[in-house]
Amino acid sequence: MHPSRPIIVAGAGIGGLTAALALARHGLPVEVYERRTAEEIRTAPGSGLTLWSNASTPLGWLGLGDRLLAAAERVVEIRNHDSRGRLRFSMRTHPYIWPDALPSLSIGRMDLAAILLEACAERGVPVHHGRRVTGYRNAGDGVEVLLDDDTVAGAALVGADGVRSAVLTQLRGEVPGVYLGRTTYRGVCAGAQGLVPEVPLLFHDEETRVGGGVYPIGGDRAAWTLSWKAPAGEREQPGREHEHAVKLARVLPAVLRDRVARTPAEAIIRTDVWYHEWHEDWGDGVVTLLGDAAHAMPNDLGQGACQAVEDAVVLADALAAGDLSHPDGVAAALRAYERRRYDRVRWVRQQSVQVATAAEPRTALARWAMGKLTRLYLAMAEKKMWQQMQQPPELTAHPTPARS
Repeated sequence: MHPSRPIIVAGAGIGGLTAALALARHGLPVEVYERRTAEEIRTAPGSGLTLWSNASTPLGWLGLGDRLLAAAERVVEIRNHDSRGRLRFSMRTHPYIWPDALPSLSIGRMDLAAILLEACAERGVPVHHGRRVTGYRNAGDGVEVLLDDDTVAGAALVGADGVRSAVLTQLRGEVPGVYLGRTTYRGVCAGAQGLVPEVPLLFHDEETRVGGGVYPIGGDRAAWTLSWKAPAGEREQPGREHEHAVKLARVLPAVLRDRVARTPAEAIIRTDVWYHEWHEDWGDGVVTLLGDAAHAMPNDLGQGACQAVEDAVVLADALAAGDLSHPDGVAAALRAYERRRYDRVRWVRQQSVQVATAAEPRTALARWAMGKLTRLYLAMAEKKMWQQMQQPPELTAHPTPARS
């Protein structure tokens, strides 16, 4: 049975909007509360992300396959180069997607958000902008969700409000964060000329430890990133971000360096790279967590948003299978969702942490040896790892097959 009150989702990021759409497609009442205004979202600087097949496929199950394919660029391979542009190694990913799955895709983050917002509007899902969830109170018949200046009653609360989640903080207190010692610039630049279609290009300068990547995201645009060692919270003087980004990119090939130079200063985003210590306590009663709020992980394998999408469809699947006519049934469905996700997320997170924290060789000989070992490892482990990484979530319902 369906609940009489809506399921409240805190946060209109990729995970929150996907959860709302998935719940609505099961006929469950749902509302989303987002701290940013619609104007803030519309005018925010752009960045890109990779939707590996394990995320693009469930989005296809939600009826978004054609829109994604029209807005994004396929990903079939990743190439890793040194700062002179010489190939260090490559990884073929497309051969290891699962049967009837959508391809992996590179897409603008705001393009994906626009697709999800449009789909939610078509399904009649209310998305309340400029209304921040600050906490909650348990109620006998559900949950009372606290906003900055109001409260709303719900059958359940899903904290999809990111790394600094207010819902997580109330559930667990301050979950220890781990800073990787790296910070990033990100941006989007017009023009995909000079790039390899369907292949993100990664670069690393061994002397300065500056790394970066550039890849097409559809619409004749490219997304780029720069990464370097820096203390947490360090920032340039206002107005000096673009100058600093250009200086960092000088050691990298022109295909990336020139795009950094052409990106307007106001369109560059700086983000320190943090992740959470692992914890399995994602919920209590009729409250649960999703995406970064539950399991923030390093972004080195591009799985943060992908795991949020997986969370979202499994959450909706578990709730649709439960008896939601009373709080105990809702709580049981949320615990079922959490149990179904723990092992998968733990494994993906472990792979991401291992890549992110691997020690960098200090000498030329060590770097040469590491390069040889890396190529050997990839040749031996590539198929198994990428097949497992790109496995779509298993659902109890039978979604419409995705387009290939």
